[in-house]
Order: sequence, then C-alpha cells, then structure tokens
Amino acid sequence: MFKKIGFGRCAACILLVSIQCMISTPVFAEVSMLVESGNRIILKNSSVSMAIQKSTGRIISLEYQGDSLLSPKQFGYFTILASYVDDSETNYMAGKESNVKAKFLRDQNPEFNIHVNNPEMVDISFTPKQPAGFPFKMELHYVLRAGDSGFYYYVVASKPGDTGDAVLTQLRFGMRLNDSMVNIRVNDKLSGVIPDSKAISSAKGMVMDATHALQSGEVDTKYNWSSPTQEALVHGLHNGKQGVWMVTPSNEYLCGGPTKQHNTSHATDRGPIILKLLYSHHYGSRGDYVSGKWEKVFGPVFVYMNKGEDARHLWYDAKREGEKHRKRWPYSWLQHPEYPIDRAVVTGRFKDTGLTHHSNGWVVLAQPQEYRGLDWQQQGAENYIYRARMADDGSYAIPAVRKGRYTLYAFAPDMIGEFRKDDVTIDATGEVKLGSLQWSPRSFGKLLWRVGKPDRTAAEFRRGDDHRHWGLWFNYQKDFPEDVDFAVGKSKERSDWNYAHMAIWEEKGGWQPRIQPADRTGEGNWRLPTWKIRFQCDEPMSGRATLTIALASVNRDGGIAIGLNGKPLDKITGLENDSALPRSGIYGRFSEHFIAFDASLLRTGENVLTLDLLPRKQHRGQRQNYPHFGVMYDYLQLEIDLQ
Repeated sequence: MFKKIGFGRCAACILLVSIQCMISTPVFAEVSMLVESGNRIILKNSSVSMAIQKSTGRIISLEYQGDSLLSPKQFGYFTILASYVDDSETNYMAGKESNVKAKFLRDQNPEFNIHVNNPEMVDISFTPKQPAGFPFKMELHYVLRAGDSGFYYYVVASKPGDTGDAVLTQLRFGMRLNDSMVNIRVNDKLSGVIPDSKAISSAKGMVMDATHALQSGEVDTKYNWSSPTQEALVHGLHNGKQGVWMVTPSNEYLCGGPTKQHNTSHATDRGPIILKLLYSHHYGSRGDYVSGKWEKVFGPVFVYMNKGEDARHLWYDAKREGEKHRKRWPYSWLQHPEYPIDRAVVTGRFKDTGLTHHSNGWVVLAQPQEYRGLDWQQQGAENYIYRARMADDGSYAIPAVRKGRYTLYAFAPDMIGEFRKDDVTIDATGEVKLGSLQWSPRSFGKLLWRVGKPDRTAAEFRRGDDHRHWGLWFNYQKDFPEDVDFAVGKSKERSDWNYAHMAIWEEKGGWQPRIQPADRTGEGNWRLPTWKIRFQCDEPMSGRATLTIALASVNRDGGIAIGLNGKPLDKITGLENDSALPRSGIYGRFSEHFIAFDASLLRTGENVLTLDLLPRKQHRGQRQNYPHFGVMYDYLQLEIDLQ
C-alpha cells in the first residue's frame, strides 16, 4: 500500500526536489513540487506547471511552455456520484436503478497525502471526506514525471466489507479550457468546431440536457461528440497551434467493454470542457454494483499537451504519444497491490467462422453471464474487463490481463451469434495460449429473409449514417408519412427502413423543438407507429420457424408486440433503457430476442409481420422534445427448420 505523509497544520512546508539527469534519450529535466503555506500546491517540470488547490484538490492553473490553458476562474476536477443499493425497494440485479438518488462526493477539505516524491516523479492525492450515504473512499491522484509533456491522474476507490452493496454511477475527470480551444478531435473520422462560451451564454435556451438552441438557429449538444471508448483512446481540444489531449492507454477499469460509449469534449458557458469518463452508466452499461470489501484502480490517464504548426501536426503528434503509452501499459512507476505490473497476454485464433475478414471483430475477457445475470456490456463495477481487436485472420492477443478466472467472448460484423468460452483461467504471466477455437455462425435453419446488417448498430438504415444531429426524430413524419412498410426483396434498408422505431408526437404544425420549459406543454398526442415487413412464401411451410429480432438500442423501458398476418404472435418485454436515441447515438446496449412458432402459420403468398411498441409507461398528453420510447433495430431475420 502507498505510504502516506500528512502535512498537518504546519505554517509553511516547502519541498523542493530537483535534479538534472541524462540518460540516452530523451534528456529528463528537473522535477519539483512546492507546497505553499497558503492554499496552493505547485507541480513543475521542464514544460508543465500546474497549481492545485489544497482545500479542494482542483487544478486551478495549468501552463504548458509558459502558456495558460484553463478558462479564467475555471479548473480541472473530478465528478463522482454513487449511492447504496436500496434492497428493500428495488431489484438492482434486474437492471433497475436504486430509488436512492446518487450522491455527489463534494471536494471540500480533502485529506492531502504525498505518495512518491523523488527526482523522477511526484505522486500526490486528495481524499474527500465521505458524506453520510456515500459508500466509497475515493483517493484522487495527480502524477507529474520528469520529461513528460503532461501529467497523469488516477483514482484508487475502496469500500469496507461491513457496508451494504453500492452503486458507482459516475466517475469522471474534466478541465475547462480557454475559449481558443474550440477545435475538437475525437478520432480520425470525427472532428469539428464547437461554440465558444459566448455562443452558449447567449443561446435562446435549452431543448434537452446539455443541448442548446443557439442564436444561429443551430442546436449544439455534447452528445454529438460521444464516442465508443475504443475509438477515442486519444481525444482532445486545440486551437490550431496548441492542443490538450486525453491519452487512454487502457480502458480495463471502465464498465461496458469495447462497445461502451461516453462523452469526450463539448461546449459550455464557461469554456470548452475536455472529459474522460473513468466509469459511467451512459449508453446502457448500468446494472452492476459493488458488494463486500472492494478496491479498484481507475486509470492512470495521461493529459498530453503539445504545440505544432497546424491541426494536422497536433493530431498526429498526439496519436504518436498515445501509441507510446499503450506500449508502456501497465505503467511500471505505479506500485499498488491492485495494479500488478506482471501480467499475461492471452492469445488464440478463431476458425471456421465463415467470415472473409475478421479485423473489425472484438474479443473480450469478462465474467460469465451467470454473474448477477449481466452480460459483459453491463459488467465492470467490481472487476476489470479486457479486450482486443481481432486480426484479419481471426487471431488475437489480449494484453495486460490480471490473474483470475474469466469467460472469453467474441463478436464480429456479419457474424450471427456471439462466441463464448467459460472457465478461462489466467494463473501465469507472459503469453497464455488458448489455441485454435471453433466458432461457427448460429443457425435455426434455412434463412428466408433478413432486414439489416448484423453489426450491433442501426447505421445502415435511413439517416443512420448521419446520426450526429440532435432532433433527427423530427424528420420521421416527413420521411415516412405512411410509416415503415418494408417489402423484402424490393425495399432498401438505406431508404425504406428508419434508423429508429419510436413514439411520435403529433401536433398542429408538426413536431418541432421548443425551448424548455415550454417543451412539456402543448396540444397534441403521442402515436406509436406500427411497422410492417411484407414477405413471400412460395409454398406451404412446416416445421419450426424462428424470428430473430436483434436490437441495437432501447430508449426508456418497454417492449415490442409482434404480429403475423393480423394475429398476435408474441411479445418482447423487459427491455431496458440505454438513452442512445436522444443522445445522438446509433447504438446502445445490444440484445437478441428469439421467437419460435409453428411454420404452418405462414401463408403461401404474401405474409405481413407487424411490430408495435409497448412503452412501460404511457405519457398521456405530456409533450417532449424527444421520443418517450423507441428502439433501434440491428437486424431482423426469419429462419425455417424444415421437416
């Protein structure tokens, strides 16, 4: 465990450590920490200077090569929400939130400690006092190392064994930068310019949380810049000459696995903010909780700062820095029992998949689904989740895996069915070879038809390729005045199947956004569109038919009623909210649902399958700026096991 050094009430305590040391390359310059008698702690190396407020643990000043980066009177800070599970009122294992509102951990008068203070590195922490009802001890660390163009942060979270089950709702770090930093870069494909603080301050108002109607007529939302975590291992803000970047060597501590999404950066009325979510329930990863004695390390994450001649040079330099840190993971300088340095690399190869290419597939090491009834998309509160992309030939290498017992999962675009291998025991370091693994597509018989592409998103459907625009749902009545009526073999997914099946508000003049709080008032009513799939059967059918409905997302809890040729066929119930629809997402939490029925119910000639929404709660007359219920389909298909 870390050694802690308290400063007590000394009137003035100054630690100054500096050296000049040279090793091959690069040349490491001096590192120093100055603890002032007032309320400021200064960390410096040759390029970075940061001041931390001792009474809060917030970064109140950040300079790179002499240039100030923070917005005036703003800071870098952690946001933490958590609560105990109220077992008497809710079944959290069923995916329902505790009725105890999550509590903020206030950053007032934290305990300050120094863990490392040597010529190469300074590691300090701030531990806020736990208020009543807050279950976790949170040790918030800042690290500055010699020669680095940036600093690190990480969190050691813990809970004693004699307290109740608890939920960590959100753990994030953010910094509000100066108004010149309005150029955002999330990955190679996603970049742009966000409004400055004046544009947000002068906005007409809000139409949803963190979503502003600007004077220009545009709507700005932070969710347009959300991203799958594995596609934003380096993301940041810049002004064309200088950049600030979040560098994430590993997301092992984050819940939800490789498809997990979170916010990156966005505009605010106090300057653009750059974020890193270390844990959150966003986009459908809720469900898991912490039980008994527990400790976990979140991070470290590196905040990299650079200068360059233009945006292109800044971005490519930041990506190179990210690659360096991924190769160094786990960091040898972090010594903690919960953060072992010696780990395993788990390797293997899938065969007989039927896929030509595997390079977009993922391999995941997590707990078995029997663990609290949660699949890997909802796991990650107590444990760590490891992942790796497949190579084109189906091989993989999952790096930096702790010892333990896992289940291996795999999924890939165009592959029907998820691979699963239980009882994968990692009890050694170095390479752990799983060898060749058989993975064949799941089949329930002869495929009659399929709508959509099996890739866990709705991107192939109408407007799905341009989903980063708040309010896309307002286009539905114009795009589909007669609702979706899809003819297999004639209709096209890109034009004839909407990206979302959702409740529609009907009012005079059409459904348009209104400024809050007027968004909740108005004459009109909610309509739940019925979607149809028409298909032909050339001959009488016998045997068992299986309809697969794969969902890419669900907005608000509810279900779907399925009908065939005018008669009820079955219902899908218990669908859980992931909020991807109003939050500019094209997927949330993936799920598959199977409906088996007697194939003799199919007619010779035309058959009509209907899909009706079943929201858990009907919003009677209450208007909203976004659908109160909806789903996104990944794919639907019908198979026949002929007899």
